[in-house]
Amino acid sequence: MNRARRRAWPIAVTVGILVTALAYCLLWGPVVGHRNSWTYPGDIWGAYRSAHFIAWGAFGSVYAAGTGLVTFPGVLLLLTPLASLTGHLGMSEGFPNRVPHPTSWLLLGPYEIIIGCVALFACDALAERMWLSRGRRSFLCVVEGVVLWPVLVMWGHPEDALAVGLAVYALVFALDGRWTGAGWLFGAALATQPLVVLMLPVLLAMSGRSRVLGLVVRSGLPAALLLVTPVLAQFHTTVHALVDQPNFPVLDHATPWTALAPRLGGAGKDVAVAAGPGRLAAVLAACALGWWARRWRDRPDLMVWAVAAALSLRCFTESVMVAFYLWPVLAVGLVVVASSSGRRVALGVASAVAVTVCGEFRLGEWEWWATMALGLVVLLVSGFPSRSSRVPTEVPIDTNAAGGTALGGPAGALVGATR
Repeated sequence: MNRARRRAWPIAVTVGILVTALAYCLLWGPVVGHRNSWTYPGDIWGAYRSAHFIAWGAFGSVYAAGTGLVTFPGVLLLLTPLASLTGHLGMSEGFPNRVPHPTSWLLLGPYEIIIGCVALFACDALAERMWLSRGRRSFLCVVEGVVLWPVLVMWGHPEDALAVGLAVYALVFALDGRWTGAGWLFGAALATQPLVVLMLPVLLAMSGRSRVLGLVVRSGLPAALLLVTPVLAQFHTTVHALVDQPNFPVLDHATPWTALAPRLGGAGKDVAVAAGPGRLAAVLAACALGWWARRWRDRPDLMVWAVAAALSLRCFTESVMVAFYLWPVLAVGLVVVASSSGRRVALGVASAVAVTVCGEFRLGEWEWWATMALGLVVLLVSGFPSRSSRVPTEVPIDTNAAGGTALGGPAGALVGATR
């Protein structure tokens, strides 16, 4: 019960997202759009179809199934039991063609939202570790829910939210000196969505030389094990999906770097370019940031800011952008901003909400990218810790714990987590 009370706001916001998401999906089309169909995210169905392949015993074909999967398959393991159930019940789905009322969505929708809302609990745990007050944490949680809502409800990408949530928990463990648990948590995050690899150089900078090898092994092993079967079964298709990372500048948002990206083929709206080179550039920049962040090892607030800055690098180097790519830096950046003074909090929150809303509109190539980049810069500058702000290195103490004073920091928020 004490853990539930400590996470009361993430629980409440999760319920709020569920209720509003179901209302939007089921009622927006008939009531507002005057059409006899539900409003649901299209991207989730490709992953859901890939999960069916695992249920059918064809794990090696998840990248050759024509579903457009380009991420690591960790989240598919979570979707597989539900895919097996809805397939057995003969419930309809929105893949490969969109249907008005996919009955599987009645189960899949709430399920993927709950998976993605792990990020709310992780960000609240990090805010608690940063010694934010309960009032500021509650405000932060509501704002986090606002910027997370489109990722889950409009785009259907729980893997991004889950991966960032697990990676943030790994960051909390690292701040508490629990490096074994941090490594395995980060490994689970990386196996879910490789975008979190941008955080790894900062974690390595925090760990010190003696822990680097163990952290790298634990962080990479889960993803490596999951990829063995697809690589052996469908080598060329798997490598193409994971290395080239096809993306579509006409369907999504072209950036100033689109012209530099290798063209993979297609015509019209189906023109595809490789996102892999831009993402490699972001990883290299993150390594440089991690090297620089070594001097901040005694400043947890600066290390958390460095994590937010590392996540932003993807948005500055992508050859093609999609609105939900912006969310990871917003999630961690808001935690940093919430630790600032009043005016900086207002500016940072306003920029995060503006980026979330404006990101859903289609503007010109330079206009959209420049607006998003400016919003992220404002967020990061607003949250940059001052010289006088220092986060204590000890774990916060919760005097309301049952049985007296007990560890109240986020390191105790995961039941059964190993040290």
